[in-house]
Amino acid sequence: MENEEEDKNLEKELGDKEKIRNYLEQMAQSKNSPVAKDLVQLKHVEIKKQKISSETLDLANTLKEQLLEHDQFERLSNDELTILESFNNKRMLLPRIAIVANQSRIPLGIEPFKKVELEKILDTLIFKGYVEVEQVKSKNVYILTERGKYRIQ
Repeated sequence: MENEEEDKNLEKELGDKEKIRNYLEQMAQSKNSPVAKDLVQLKHVEIKKQKISSETLDLANTLKEQLLEHDQFERLSNDELTILESFNNKRMLLPRIAIVANQSRIPLGIEPFKKVELEKILDTLIFKGYVEVEQVKSKNVYILTERGKYRIQ
């Protein structure tokens, strides 16, 4: 009986070894099969650069010039921004603007704005459309426009 069991175990081992050998042979054969990149043949395609038409070039130059003009209009100096940001109300008198604007300058050791200097900067802000001015009882009242509000937000 022991011989029969040993024979069965031996046959089973041989069968298992045969299955493994067959599997390895199949794997080796599949390695020899061509890969997708070997099956595809690439062709060289010649690319030509497109030439820019004169109309397109003129349009691009015109848009560039308009953009530069617009950017220069929007650019503000540090002093202009300081004064614009000192508006804590929609309407302010010149002395109040001077007080608020100079509050941040004096502690930093920067010389405070003088009246003439402040009026000149406010005039440029009026020209650029950020501030308007009204005459009330012989005093100028500076009013922040919608554009100015948008800029300081």
